[in-house]
Amino acid sequence: MHETIRHLGYLVGGLSFGLLSARGSIPDVFSIEIANGLLLLGYGFLLAGTRAFSGRETPVTTFLVAPLIWLTAMQVPAIASDINLRVLIVSSMQCTFVLLMAHELWRERAEPLLSRWPTILVLCTHAAILSGRMIIVMVTPVMSHADLFRSSTFGLMALGTVLYTITFAFLLLSMTKERTEMLHKIASLVDPLTGLANRRAFMMDADATIATRASRREPLAVLVADLDHFKAVNDVYGHAVGDRVLKIFATVLNRCVGMSDLPGRLGGEEFAILLPGKGEAAASELAERIRRTFADAAREADGHPVAATVSIGVSVSRIGVHDLDGLIGQADRALYQAKESGRNRVALYGGEGTPDSAPPVAFAA
Repeated sequence: MHETIRHLGYLVGGLSFGLLSARGSIPDVFSIEIANGLLLLGYGFLLAGTRAFSGRETPVTTFLVAPLIWLTAMQVPAIASDINLRVLIVSSMQCTFVLLMAHELWRERAEPLLSRWPTILVLCTHAAILSGRMIIVMVTPVMSHADLFRSSTFGLMALGTVLYTITFAFLLLSMTKERTEMLHKIASLVDPLTGLANRRAFMMDADATIATRASRREPLAVLVADLDHFKAVNDVYGHAVGDRVLKIFATVLNRCVGMSDLPGRLGGEEFAILLPGKGEAAASELAERIRRTFADAAREADGHPVAATVSIGVSVSRIGVHDLDGLIGQADRALYQAKESGRNRVALYGGEGTPDSAPPVAFAA
């Protein structure tokens, strides 16, 4: 949608330059009044396109207010007969549109698009050039249309406008491409239901986190959580309610974990949390807080008394070099013990030095 609106802006702007270039060959009403009105309308379309890129609608008045101001001003004889006043009016409104476009891109700067900053710079440069033109007109007034079209300032402004239009269009196309690529990347790494990292992203991020901490002599913990009787929730209340329960658990995770912790959805109703720097006590305490918080939050889901609970297995490594797959496997075995012990509880794997076959230590809810 935003591309269509911008294309309309370029089309209207091109028509206006065609009429401006025909100055002297066609009536002034077309080469001055209509031409500049179309120019301002084109800038209005560009602003609307920029707002649409940011997901905001633009009132129809935005397209019309500047052209109407211009056409109204041209009914004043003092303005209609003074080329310098006309230049000031048109340039000031152009400058306003350009600065508004720069502001629209600036306010969405949290979205990491590299082309955003060159685009803002181009817009600000264009606004500065328009401001410079207004200053020049006030300092050295143009005496006639012939003087304006023969002046080097007009030639530079015309060239600058063409270069600005081409550069702006290229940068906006680049931003659109970046956004598309970013959305595809996010879709491949983020679980669409819960908003958590999916299994692939979790394993990649966890490996990267462990690699950056390889030289540190600190513990590392992994929690593996599985919602209890989740199939029964789906069977009794439907998949929509089941999805709601999954979202509730994801919300609980985001509320409970710290900034350095890494939660993810491994698949189905199974989740994992990497806890850098946390030992047995801290990891078990966090797991218990997650269990309690979820039990409270999931008593009801969409008005249904689901009373959902979660079982969590905890595995901790105290050595400097950590084996992610091994820790997840140990947490899985601890989770199995929690399920076998009655569910809705936390179980801690035996810890460093415990053989894989040794039973985990279970903590009742």
